[in-house]
Amino acid sequence: MPSKVIDISAYQGESTLYLHPFKTHGVKSVMVKLTEGTSYLNPKAGSQVTNAFKVFGLVGVYHFFHGYGEAEARYFLSYVHKFGLDKSTVLAIDVEAQDLPWSTTHQVNVFLKYLIDHGYKHVITYGSASWFNSGRIKRADLVDKHIWVAAYGTSQPGVANANSWQYTDDFHGVDCSLDFDGSLSGTKEDIIVKPVDYKTNGLYEVTADKLCAYRTKNKHLIKRRVVFVKGSRVYAKAVKTKHGYILKTAVGYISARTDYVKFLMKAGD
Repeated sequence: MPSKVIDISAYQGESTLYLHPFKTHGVKSVMVKLTEGTSYLNPKAGSQVTNAFKVFGLVGVYHFFHGYGEAEARYFLSYVHKFGLDKSTVLAIDVEAQDLPWSTTHQVNVFLKYLIDHGYKHVITYGSASWFNSGRIKRADLVDKHIWVAAYGTSQPGVANANSWQYTDDFHGVDCSLDFDGSLSGTKEDIIVKPVDYKTNGLYEVTADKLCAYRTKNKHLIKRRVVFVKGSRVYAKAVKTKHGYILKTAVGYISARTDYVKFLMKAGD
């Protein structure tokens, strides 16, 4: 049975109080607008992502595309990292801007490939049924064939084998989609990857391109102006939190997840 997924942006609310009623209406997940172009960040994105996790346990993010594939993918991914979204997260590219050239597939592929090459395999392309059917977005040529089709006032998406269908822009005041196979909500078996945290004190090496340090255990709130680059080594103590483990260093807390750091040896070895 398809699951309901809503998508929200700066025009919608951000609190758990705002989001909870959607759960009672059968919504299983939320897609949050994160960025647009190479300079816009949704000012509510941090709280929307955090509170969507609290309410639903599932959240993905999307980028509103203006045609500059690698530059926009780099900008988008920088905030995916800053918000601590791991590689099981569904990342969507929203292809509908009026300033896009008629044929968009090549630059969409550049964008998608950048995400995939950086370890984010669960990507999906959003567009109207007319764009897919006219060839403005050529699904057969996409480096990833998962699509999220917008078509309102119809009984079906209008594109064969669509993975998800945004069927209304007024589901209790927001856009709502039907996720047919888990590609949009992240509920597909091959999408769910339970984060694994290190739990040992010792020497670690940063494997992510960049890793921010935080003043508190809640890394979404108070960030320090300290960034570890790939290859940095640091001694850390594993600290248990209600969401798992985090590493306490001399300059702040960093992620303990195995896809961001690598354990080298125990303290004292």
